[in-house]
Amino acid sequence: LWRLSSNGQYSAKSAYEGFFSTLFGPWERIWKSWAPPKCRFFVWLVTHNKCWTADRLARRGLPHLEYFPLCDQEEETIDHLLVHYVFAREIWFNLFRQVGLQTLSPQPTELSFHAWWEKASSSTVDGLMRQGINLLIILRAWTVWNHGNGCVFDGAAPNLAGALIIAGEEGRLWSMAGVRGLSFLTALFPGI
Repeated sequence: LWRLSSNGQYSAKSAYEGFFSTLFGPWERIWKSWAPPKCRFFVWLVTHNKCWTADRLARRGLPHLEYFPLCDQEEETIDHLLVHYVFAREIWFNLFRQVGLQTLSPQPTELSFHAWWEKASSSTVDGLMRQGINLLIILRAWTVWNHGNGCVFDGAAPNLAGALIIAGEEGRLWSMAGVRGLSFLTALFPGI
């Protein structure tokens, strides 16, 4: 009797799913989402703290800036970039406000992106709404990361309106492509 499958029979799929679910909690939120592979891979890197930020460079003995260049107050970590950085929290708040879920935005007390995402995901109802919230978080994390990279590497200034426009366009493209959970949210809240 195989305990990791609903029918009690072994399959390679049930073995991998059972193995990963016990070792890595958010695997299903990432790999079973309808997000493009590049975005899923990005949030997988985020949850494993494998993004090339200053803290990772420091651990490897590579040259890095002492502080995050956009705020010049804290060390650059992926958690700082995605949930601690004031600009990122503004983006999250404005994006969640568009769907009437601004209470899900990261608060200053949030310690990590992963913990915040788990809390935001578990606070929503099951089904398409939860899928939509997960997709929205993946899409917006990708947007915040790219916007931050544009500011650091291309010399662009942080631009809330520009980031929101880009996130909105990307969301509309995903919805037009038939992404189920996001299409559901778009139908409920046309402002996404």
